[in-house]
Amino acid sequence: MKVIPLNCNHCGAPLEVDAKARFVTCSFCNARLTIRHTGSSYSTEVLDDIRETTQRIARDVEQIKSSNAIERLDQQWQNERANHLVQDKHGATHLPSKAGAIFGGGFVVLFGIFWTVMATGISSGASRAGAPGIFMIFPLFGVLFVIFGIFNAIRTFSKAESYQRDHTNYIRERRKLAEEISSTSYSD
Repeated sequence: MKVIPLNCNHCGAPLEVDAKARFVTCSFCNARLTIRHTGSSYSTEVLDDIRETTQRIARDVEQIKSSNAIERLDQQWQNERANHLVQDKHGATHLPSKAGAIFGGGFVVLFGIFWTVMATGISSGASRAGAPGIFMIFPLFGVLFVIFGIFNAIRTFSKAESYQRDHTNYIRERRKLAEEISSTSYSD
C-alpha cells in the first residue's frame, strides 16, 4: 500500500493517506476532505466547501429555470392575448371589454328598433298610397339589426370574460413563479 503525505486544507496539519483513497477525515480538526489526484500531484479540499458550492450552483440553476419559465409564460401569454383581440370597423385591434360590448350592442339594437319603427311607418303609408308591397321588406332590416346587435354584444361580452379569466390565470401563475425565484434568492 502506497502512502502519500498531504496537508489538511482546513487546518494545515500533516496527513498520511493511502494513494487510492478519495476521502479522508483530518485527525486534528475533524474536517472531512476530498483528495484530488491530478497527474502526479495530490491535494485536499474541504468537502463542506464543495457541498456549499454544489448547493449554490443548484440554487442558481433553479433560479435560471424559474426565470426561463417566466419568459416562456410571458411569451405564451402574448400569443394567447393576441387571440383575444377584437377588430373594430377601422381595422384597429383592441382588447374586448364588457362595457364596450353592452354599449356597442345596445347602440345597434336601438338603431334597429328605430329603423324598424321608421320603416314600418313609411311602408304603411306607402302601401296605403298604393305603392307595391316590396316596401314592406324594409322593416325586416331593422329586425336584422336588432338580432345582429344582440349576437355581437353576447359574443364580445363572452370574449371579454374569457380574456379576464385567462389574464387572471396568467397573473396568478406569473406571481407564483416570481415568488419561487425570490424564495430561492433569499435562501442564499
